[in-house]
Amino acid sequence: MGDFGRNAIEYMKRKQAGTLALVDNLSRQAEGDMKAAAPWKDRTTTARRALHSGAEPAGKNRIRMYLAHGVRYGGILEEGSKPHIIRPKNKKALYWKGAAHPVKAVKHPGTKPRAVVEPTAKKYKVKIRDTLVKWWSMS
Repeated sequence: MGDFGRNAIEYMKRKQAGTLALVDNLSRQAEGDMKAAAPWKDRTTTARRALHSGAEPAGKNRIRMYLAHGVRYGGILEEGSKPHIIRPKNKKALYWKGAAHPVKAVKHPGTKPRAVVEPTAKKYKVKIRDTLVKWWSMS
């Protein structure tokens, strides 16, 4: 293989490595945006702190960027929940401070969605595209 071939291969490897670094950097920016813009009221900050992101190779010439909740109730924060009944799992009744008496069940009215992952992903989709077009068009 001549110098031109080796140079072309090295050039492509640098561009691919740079692509992963750019996408990873954008994922970290998106994570910061999610944490700053999370539309729910914190009680313990656990859900906000557990928002996370990253970028990783996903096969030949592919990169996967992800934005995610890190708590088991992240789906409910993102999509909300329908009205439902809450029943005790390990006891005969439910009781909380301020309740007049223990109860066998509570009718939960549901939760409205407080999406942060999907809106952030939509926002960054264009930003990623524009950044990568610029990166790959540079010599």
